[in-house]
Amino acid sequence: MNKMELLDILKKLSNNFGVYELMNVRIFLEKDMAHVPKEYRTHYINSYIGYYSKLLNNMKTIIPKNNNIGDKDCPIDEEKYNKLMDRIEQLKPEDSKGSSFIKLSKIVVPYLVFIEGIPLHPVGMKFPGGNRVIKKNNNYYCPVKNKQDNKYSLCEFCICKDYNELDKK
Repeated sequence: MNKMELLDILKKLSNNFGVYELMNVRIFLEKDMAHVPKEYRTHYINSYIGYYSKLLNNMKTIIPKNNNIGDKDCPIDEEKYNKLMDRIEQLKPEDSKGSSFIKLSKIVVPYLVFIEGIPLHPVGMKFPGGNRVIKKNNNYYCPVKNKQDNKYSLCEFCICKDYNELDKK
């Protein structure tokens, strides 16, 4: 599959993702992040919902033949794509709100990884400790990139580099 074929698939999926499902995602995140300090939780949820809503709208309105996604015929790494989709599927939520989260992730995350090549979290998103995802010299850096020791983490698929690599520049 190439970028254009994947984009066509994701565009169709995004057109079938409605506002009600986005509300379910918000409810799921609020419940899932109940343990996170409120000031970070609120920022994270608002950033996440805003970022992914914007991306969904972009996908719904994008004209595949006129967009700027680089080499449209470039094949995607299907092994990496399948691994990503399997990882998302492993999240296995317990309710319909979580199912909406999985559905959204299966649309937006491949778009970020394979089409846009931008971070899974928006630039500026603040994490506990106060550090944020940043862009410097056309590279993205994340404060938690190498700190996610979790079999469900999607960090390995993200374009971001770890903050420690900033010191090497």
